[in-house]
Amino acid sequence: MRFTAAAGSLVVLLTISTTVPVSATETDIFGITLGAPLTLPVCELSSPAPAAARSNIGLGARAFNKLMAPPPEPLKAMPPATGLCVAPGTTNMAVGSTEFGPGEYGYLVFATDEAPAWVAPIGMSIGAGAGDAFSLEGAGGLVLLRNGRVIALRFNTTGFEAQPRVMELLKRKFGSPGSQKAVTWNNDLGGSRDSISAQWRKPDFFADYSSVVRTQAMRAQGLSGGIGFLNIGNDLGQQVLQPAANKEAEF
Repeated sequence: MRFTAAAGSLVVLLTISTTVPVSATETDIFGITLGAPLTLPVCELSSPAPAAARSNIGLGARAFNKLMAPPPEPLKAMPPATGLCVAPGTTNMAVGSTEFGPGEYGYLVFATDEAPAWVAPIGMSIGAGAGDAFSLEGAGGLVLLRNGRVIALRFNTTGFEAQPRVMELLKRKFGSPGSQKAVTWNNDLGGSRDSISAQWRKPDFFADYSSVVRTQAMRAQGLSGGIGFLNIGNDLGQQVLQPAANKEAEF
């Protein structure tokens, strides 16, 4: 009986020693804690400037003006004075392999003077879901929720330009990646450049970084540009944000 108890204790000890826990620091990303409720303030929305008044003399002029008037501009999500705010999505939006509804995702907007240089402008990288009643400007990201708790964050990055800085930050926070490879990009002039694909895995935690992904817009930017992505989340978040397969691109 004593031997059985000792053996059981040894098994527990080995299990603990070989399982690397996820620290509180690692699960805190820009003050957002994975697995916890999102506590960011809601972004303020501002109305667009009113259109210049047109002449309404005569029924014909009014009908013509109505026909030619541009569609009304949506409300604009304003950056906070400091830190981050969240603009909740108002419609269904497909992300990864799952569709998220209102209240299950939101747009993260950085304070203008505090936005990391490696984060791509939100309108360029993510944009608003079809039907969301506001526009997005400045740097930001996407937050995904289940039952009111954060399961994943997604940031699009400024491609090759951001690659050294993002890898430095990720290694400082999460240690060396569990896997890493180079993806070669070629152009028609015989030039090439390697981008990085790196992954971190721990119990109920993942981080996936791809410094350049293949997009139609990137083809026009040549080797100097590109858009990358950084996904961070827990196991549930990983299920809905599987990274796209990296391919060698020719453009």
